[in-house]
Amino acid sequence: MAPHVWELFGEVRNYVEPFAGSLSVLLGRPSPVTGPETVNDFSCHLVNAWRAIQADPEGLAVLLIGPVAEVNTEAQHAELMRQTETLRTDLGDPFHFDLNLAAFYIKGANEWIGSGWCGGEGPWSWTKENGWAKQRKPSFAGEGSAGKGINRQLPHLGDAGRGINRKLPHLSACAEGEYEQRVEWITGWLCALRDRLCQVRIACGDFERVLGEAATVRHGLTAVFLDPPYAGTEYVYGTSVPVSKRVNDWCIANGSNPKLRIILAGRGTEHDNLGWAKESWSASRGYANTEARHSECLWISPSIRAADDMLG
Repeated sequence: MAPHVWELFGEVRNYVEPFAGSLSVLLGRPSPVTGPETVNDFSCHLVNAWRAIQADPEGLAVLLIGPVAEVNTEAQHAELMRQTETLRTDLGDPFHFDLNLAAFYIKGANEWIGSGWCGGEGPWSWTKENGWAKQRKPSFAGEGSAGKGINRQLPHLGDAGRGINRKLPHLSACAEGEYEQRVEWITGWLCALRDRLCQVRIACGDFERVLGEAATVRHGLTAVFLDPPYAGTEYVYGTSVPVSKRVNDWCIANGSNPKLRIILAGRGTEHDNLGWAKESWSASRGYANTEARHSECLWISPSIRAADDMLG
């Protein structure tokens, strides 16, 4: 939906994305890009990964090459969870990043199946009190969940075309220089991202930290794209805080500001109370094969519709 989002935003001086995620909307912005851009995410590991891509794509590429091994994925996941609190504090320095943790996060995100990556959920659970431990859940056929016990989630083992290790050669005929070719290809890909992100401000924390006047209307007409965790699905992000409700409240308070063009992503009817124009579409199913994934929606602030009316 990124191209359509930018059609709705139109020409703006400033862009803010408080729930950065994969940055698909920012990366889908039409060129040329002018003016400030600020992104934020509460996930310190996600922000660390984007900062590492921005600062050292060549060094990161070398660390991303390697086989998919379940024990490595789980060990690296454990280290990511152990370092979460320290990393979040360190990211208060806008120039800080940890290259090894970024590589662990990016590799694991490509290898992990389903939700829960770096959320402390799943077959292995991290707590400050007990450290890293395997959850004791039923693993017999027909009991518990397919992600627990002996049936726990596996990294991508059977699909050599997925993730960062795509385009593998036949194992019995590995071409000479294949490793160097992979490093070169991934370095080029990361450098392209680095070039796009060279002027982007990447923050880590609560979404409202980047929604004050200093980051928004002080820079002129501002587009804000909000894509919070859907109501009732916060557990996927390792939190139980009702973020969707807080975002809804912020939209109520700021939706009439003519200097803000706001688009809020959600599902079903969770933000219908705003009274904003709404567009819906049918999303593709992922590993979570549920009907709820089909009711994806965008709520569009009145200032966008007012601008459309003037142009029309």
